[in-house]
Amino acid sequence: MGASKPRRYLFTGGGTGGHVAPALAIAEAVRERHPEARFLYVGVAGKAEATMVPRAWKEDIEAGRASLRFVRSRGYPGLRDPVAFGRFCLALGLGTLKALLLLLVFRPHGIVASGGYVAAPALFAAVALRRARLLKTAILLHEQNAVPGRLNRLAARFADCVGLAFPGTKVAAARVAYVGYPVRRSVTRSLAQADGSSRQVAREALGLPQDARVVFAFGGSQGARTLNRALTAALPALLADPRLHVVHGTGKRLAGNRYDGAADVERVLSGLEGLPEGWRDRVRHQDFIHDMGTTYAASDLVICRGGAGSLNEVSANGVPAIVIPKANLPGDHQAFNARVLERMGGARVLYERIDLEGEEAVEVVDPALLAETVRELLDDPSGRASMTDQAAALVRSDTTAKTALLLDSLDGTAEAPVLAEPPALPEERLLGLTSAGLERVLGTVERGEETLSPDERAIALYKIDGYLAGAGYVQPARGCRMVGRGGFTERLEVLLTFATARDASGTHRHLPIVRRDALLGLGLLGALDESVVQALVAGLSDPYFEARAEAARAVTALARTRDTPAAFQELVAPLVQASADRSFETRLSALLALGEIGTSADEVLAALRARAFDSNWRVRQALFDALSRLLERGVVTADVAQAEGDAVLRTSDGYRPTFMLKESFNGLRQRTEAHR
Repeated sequence: MGASKPRRYLFTGGGTGGHVAPALAIAEAVRERHPEARFLYVGVAGKAEATMVPRAWKEDIEAGRASLRFVRSRGYPGLRDPVAFGRFCLALGLGTLKALLLLLVFRPHGIVASGGYVAAPALFAAVALRRARLLKTAILLHEQNAVPGRLNRLAARFADCVGLAFPGTKVAAARVAYVGYPVRRSVTRSLAQADGSSRQVAREALGLPQDARVVFAFGGSQGARTLNRALTAALPALLADPRLHVVHGTGKRLAGNRYDGAADVERVLSGLEGLPEGWRDRVRHQDFIHDMGTTYAASDLVICRGGAGSLNEVSANGVPAIVIPKANLPGDHQAFNARVLERMGGARVLYERIDLEGEEAVEVVDPALLAETVRELLDDPSGRASMTDQAAALVRSDTTAKTALLLDSLDGTAEAPVLAEPPALPEERLLGLTSAGLERVLGTVERGEETLSPDERAIALYKIDGYLAGAGYVQPARGCRMVGRGGFTERLEVLLTFATARDASGTHRHLPIVRRDALLGLGLLGALDESVVQALVAGLSDPYFEARAEAARAVTALARTRDTPAAFQELVAPLVQASADRSFETRLSALLALGEIGTSADEVLAALRARAFDSNWRVRQALFDALSRLLERGVVTADVAQAEGDAVLRTSDGYRPTFMLKESFNGLRQRTEAHR
């Protein structure tokens, strides 16, 4: 009998290191089970897998036991841009055709897909071949995040099993298994860490003093602008501690990535003041850190994004973490990941906030807050030790071995492993909601039907800030409304800027719908000072008619929350002018606002009389509502109100079948009788 052929396994997934790393970890465990196995990694040229796979599989590639092949693929751009969508379809189609050929030639016993658009061609090809009965390969998806990615949500229905890394992850699949996050041995400490020898060796290898307080910061393989800038700006405060050393992974500029982390950090450094002498001896910058295990082992504290790979690697290495999840990602998956670890007691979460950089909204983290949090944790050894212990519950030492066993069990060549149940965590109410869903929740808060806990308020503001910093007009406009509905007075300055900011030529910086909803947010927010009044004055002359109307409605909303007519007097003259606007919505809203804030009967009544012949019946109806409010507020007497109402009714030449003007007039007459 001849020797049996080696088993073959195809791995796919990537784009970023967070998708590649777990696939490589599973491959390590598969190699232990099947030393002679053949591996094929299918990725996209120029992405993280192009660097990470050859480095991790160097010996196997040289020995002919492994290979890396590239196919074409693109991230899903949505349907709004036909050109981008066409390029996506073309790349995916060509990539799937090449993946079909690779699968037919390689004929793997098992496929491991770790997510990202990179995995789409191989998965679609495998599903097509299985349906055509040309392939019997078992498919194992691994979902690293607490919220499944778009591709894994789609592919889960075709996979034989979906392995989950975080407790509470929901995915619609025939079979799911909570296996944990596979972490490569190369990024974990040695077993000698208990006596401190691994830290000593790691610091010697990196040239760090043994008594240093080491902070390791990185934003993933491509870098993170928010983290890079916050950490760099915090250096003067951090380096005031002479024992503190920083290792900063700025990110590698990969193909298709416009952000250059190293250049950005140098730009921020060039404008910094207050750095101590010799500071460069205590701060080292690297675009990409290959020996993560040594750096983790040398560190007292990590600052990282909320990617699943980063959090699990940090937890596996027993290093406390400050997590800065990226805002406005699909499903809030980084924030979900970070919240799981924070609720387990293993991390601190700092949320991105919005800042007006040159009057443009960008996400930031307050450098002072970051420095304060770093110092607080470094000064609390027992607290850091507790965080390490709590985070350990997220990490399992047998994850990779059991995932490899699970893969073999899918084709019946091994018994399925016994897996522990995930820890139970309460569900998040706001994370994962779409912007429309969050606005609905905040609407209930506005109406007093629900309240937000402090944690929920922080999460809501984190999501809103992501919308405010978004491109286009839909999300920023919705964010402006949500600031008002949720009562986030700390974002008043953002609303004012969105409503009024102009460039050097005098042109509005923000789109008309954004300006409109910024004014709506001001009305809902309830805050009133001179800056708000000036914004409303400007809004009443905005070139966009809906913005003018919204400014008038904001005056009405604000006036109804306070009994201080004097605060609004600067708005009376602009409202009188707006009551003659070419837009009937603006005329109507201005008249109602005059009824709320007018104090001079002569001035207000003159504006109302000018609209007695208005061509729009709703504007004439607003006259009765304005007169009613002036009567209730004591600005006009009952006799004056009745006389003005009679004059409006006599001049009206058109009615709806329900005689709305007559009904409004009767309502005014009843109120005047009550005031006699």
